[in-house]
Amino acid sequence: MDNNLARTGNLQGKDVVMANALTRSAQGLNLVEKRILFSMIAKMGGNFGEVYLYASEYATTFDVTPHKAYEQLKATADAMRVRYFTLAVPDRKGVMKWKINWFSSVGYHDGEGKVGLKFNADVVPYLYDLEREFTRYKLKQACALRSVYSWRLLEMFEQFTANKGEGWMVVSVEDFCNAMEATETHRSNYKDLRKKIIEPAIAELVKKDNWLIGFEAVKEGRKVVRLRFNFERDPQEVLPGFSS
Repeated sequence: MDNNLARTGNLQGKDVVMANALTRSAQGLNLVEKRILFSMIAKMGGNFGEVYLYASEYATTFDVTPHKAYEQLKATADAMRVRYFTLAVPDRKGVMKWKINWFSSVGYHDGEGKVGLKFNADVVPYLYDLEREFTRYKLKQACALRSVYSWRLLEMFEQFTANKGEGWMVVSVEDFCNAMEATETHRSNYKDLRKKIIEPAIAELVKKDNWLIGFEAVKEGRKVVRLRFNFERDPQEVLPGFSS
C-alpha cells in the first residue's frame, strides 16, 4: 500500500489493467482527467486504497513543465469527485445503463502539489484481481497522445491484440460512438464521425505509438453500421519524441 502514497517518479513503464467491460464503457473523462486517473491505476498495480499522484510524477510522465502539472492537477481535482463511467448491461427488454462514480473521495494538497483519490468500492472489481477478459497496456503508450479519442482507440485495440502485437476488431457504429462519447452530430453524420474522430485517432496512433492500422466501413444498404479495424504494433516499438 505504501507505493500508492509515495512519490515514485516516471510512471511510463507501469501497466494499466482493467476489465474489458470498462474498456468498452463511456468513461466520462477529458484528456487531463484520464491522464490522472490512469496514472493512479498504473501506480497502484492492484494495491487498492488511497492513492496519491504528485505533480512531479505527472510532469515527468507526460512531458509537461512542473508549473503546468501543478496547474492541471489543481484545476482538475475538484471535478474528479463527480466523474462517472457508464456501463451498458443488456437484458431481455433492452439495455440498462448504469452510471458509476469513479471515486468515493478526492483531495488536493496545494503545498505539495498532489492529488489524493480513493476509488469507489463498485469500481474495484473492474480493476483488481482480473483473471480473464481484461485489457493491459503500458502507460507509456498513451503518454504522447493529445486526444482522448486516440487513447480510447488504443484501449479498444489492446483489448483485441494477440501476443504477437496484432489483431482485428469489428464494432458497431453505435457501440463505437458510445465508447468514444461522440456528440449527437458525430452519431448522426458518419462523415463527421470519420473526419473528426476516427481518422485523427488513427493518425495519432500511427505517428506516436507506432501502429499500422487498416480501417473499413461496413454498410447495410447505404448506411454504415459497423467499423472494421486491422492493426499491429511496429516490431521495433520505438516511441518518437513527445510533441506539445
